[in-house]
Amino acid sequence: MRPLFISLFFLFSCSGNVPNGVLPPKKMEAVLYDVIHADEWVDFASLQDSSFRKFSKRTALYDSVFRLHAISKETYRKSMAYYQSRPDVLKEMFASLKAKSDTTLKRLTDTAKKATPLKDSSLLKK
Repeated sequence: MRPLFISLFFLFSCSGNVPNGVLPPKKMEAVLYDVIHADEWVDFASLQDSSFRKFSKRTALYDSVFRLHAISKETYRKSMAYYQSRPDVLKEMFASLKAKSDTTLKRLTDTAKKATPLKDSSLLKK
């Protein structure tokens, strides 16, 4: 009986199921991708404008991300707490997000290398 219990424990603990109210890993990864980009945008905008209200803009963008993914702030917080308690899974998510960002950066860099510069700079002046 004991070997059966141990086998079932490992089967369910490794199955990738998450508790109720917690986003599945792929959905959480998509939400994190947008949350990180919202943070980057707020930080960049605040460098350009000293009167920029970071907190209110960040909150508004987070609310937009949550609406986009059809989740609540509470679901995000519960999911984040769960994944922070599972650093092995969170590490995989961040590795995947980094790979996605690296791919995007490479594509942009390759496109920029292929672009031909304008010969007539008067097009840029107004």
